[in-house]
Amino acid sequence: MKNKTHFSGLSPFSLAVIAVILSALFIAGLSLAGGYAMDKNAPAKSGDQVSVYYSLSFPGGAVFESNVNDTPLNFTLGSGAMISGFDRAIREMVPGETKTVILTPDEAYGEKNESLVKKIPLNEAIDLVNGMNRENITISFIPGYPCPMIEYKLPEGKFMRYVFTNITEDSVTVDTNRPLVGKDLRFTITLDSVIKRA
Repeated sequence: MKNKTHFSGLSPFSLAVIAVILSALFIAGLSLAGGYAMDKNAPAKSGDQVSVYYSLSFPGGAVFESNVNDTPLNFTLGSGAMISGFDRAIREMVPGETKTVILTPDEAYGEKNESLVKKIPLNEAIDLVNGMNRENITISFIPGYPCPMIEYKLPEGKFMRYVFTNITEDSVTVDTNRPLVGKDLRFTITLDSVIKRA
């Protein structure tokens, strides 16, 4: 059984002091749970838990991904959970601040791997698509891409992505690179909150 704290031996004055301290911490926005503390004014640093809203587009293009007016994105800054440029852009931001950054491929999803772009016979491409389980296919339309992207979930749980271009009567070019590789990306980021390790 866990030890319990008993206050029965404390004077009414001591209990009042404890209540005032706890109330002050609560009003200041400090959270003692989990060894973290909310700080509404401190800039975000590596190791902090952050909550952000963002919109994503290609420079000069329309927004094609956003969580604005939805659930904020929560992660630990500097943990490697996000692409490096996005992570770095948030550092030193304060809650309520909004900024727009343009990330180059080396700051985002890397350069395109040309070995994953192949020209194959058209009938081979047709057989590939016909062999897919329709329940595991997702088709995405991304502004700036030449064609819709087909995302297919393999039986082992991994995903393959296919973009079919240059379709002729005899052949088709198939690109199986991950989405957004080789692209400059424009992020508009709003830092909603910062939770620092106490």
